[in-house]
Amino acid sequence: MAETATENRVIVVGSGIAGTAAAFRLRQAGRDVTLLEKEDHVGGRMSSREVPVGDVRYRLDRGASWLSRNYAPMIRLLEDAGMATRMLPCSDELGVLRDGRVHRLSLVKTSGLLSTGLLGWRAKLKAVNLLRDLGAARRRLRWEDLSGAAGIDGENAREHALRRLDRELLDYLIEPLCSTQFLVPAEEVAAVGAFCIMWGTFGAASFTFDGGVGRLPEHLLATPVMRSPGTRLELGAHVTEVRAEGTGVEVVWERDGEVRTERARACVVAVPAPAAARIVTTLDADQRRYLDGVRYASDAHVTFGLRRAPVETALGVAVPCREHPDLCVALYEHNLGPGRAPVGRGLVTLVFRHHWNTARMHLDDETVIADARKAVGEALPDLAAHIDEHREMAVVQRWEHAVLARPAGGYRDLAAFTAGLDPASPVQLAGDHFAYSTTNSSLATGERAARRILELLSAR
Repeated sequence: MAETATENRVIVVGSGIAGTAAAFRLRQAGRDVTLLEKEDHVGGRMSSREVPVGDVRYRLDRGASWLSRNYAPMIRLLEDAGMATRMLPCSDELGVLRDGRVHRLSLVKTSGLLSTGLLGWRAKLKAVNLLRDLGAARRRLRWEDLSGAAGIDGENAREHALRRLDRELLDYLIEPLCSTQFLVPAEEVAAVGAFCIMWGTFGAASFTFDGGVGRLPEHLLATPVMRSPGTRLELGAHVTEVRAEGTGVEVVWERDGEVRTERARACVVAVPAPAAARIVTTLDADQRRYLDGVRYASDAHVTFGLRRAPVETALGVAVPCREHPDLCVALYEHNLGPGRAPVGRGLVTLVFRHHWNTARMHLDDETVIADARKAVGEALPDLAAHIDEHREMAVVQRWEHAVLARPAGGYRDLAAFTAGLDPASPVQLAGDHFAYSTTNSSLATGERAARRILELLSAR
């Protein structure tokens, strides 16, 4: 019997990078796609917004600020979508604060660890162990699924640093990297997580898109295959249930008080872990418990638009816990390519550790901005003075489930969870809960979900 529109259709829940990547691969393979997004815009945590100030506009990324050419799945997707020409180079330096001085490290040349004034010679000798351990760990790391790292998940990043490295490397490299990526200190992150940061970040150039990283889902949905009649996008669609039904699936969603039920051959659920636990009925009790227990750090960061850009070449300055207990990084977003700030102006985002964010998730914006200004004044007084003199805009952005902060043992738990999932199910999950919170990992999980569904449908 010829396929009906329903029989050829796959539903994708969530329009973040995992969902949009899955939708693109499904449409590329000839499947019709309905994309359901609960917000009034696409992109999820990988989205952007414009903030007008007088006759100028700033563009703010809600999530990631830059990308790495280590992101092989993303590079392939961009090439396949005809979007590789949209990639723009940006700063390849990351500053680290020590004793009031900013030391800049190249993200491209790892040999810079041997010449930097950030570390003493003993720490530099111990850094050889770090490179060896990273080389061994890389054989177990996969962008779409980090459950293969379960066999090396025996300690947290702090314990590993003190056992294999030294205190200086912990304080001025490992801890700042953990705080910048996961928003929590090294003792709350598995050592595998620290390996993931270095694997994904160091040894390759950085890039972005005109107007910011948050434009990627928008650009992907604007490709010819996604704008064709086989694609349907529903914004403001709050999904309440995804269930297997016969040889397909049923998805229940509501908007403006109207409840709708849609049928399709399969479904990709690309939402944060706790949300997936609530809506996917094919999960058993242990799987729901795992997803409910996945720990996300919260984020309440503050972005300042400045009439004049501060003098700094790095894409950001990491602030170790030893230098300040709350502020973990100051991002110089005007160094991340055009379109973020008007020419000559600056855009600086202050990112804080989880405990600071949690305490301010429900405070008014002015209080959070004042607290952020106080913190940067303590850690980076020259930057604070520049903000005071040239500030023309300040915006607070909040995420309750911002980044996955997987502790020691978390990758063993992930392996137990993934072992119980059915790769031939018509309901496939995607998202950072299979790996860690980077755009590339999320994208790769979406592509894997699409591949599994295409294999399932071709076998029927």
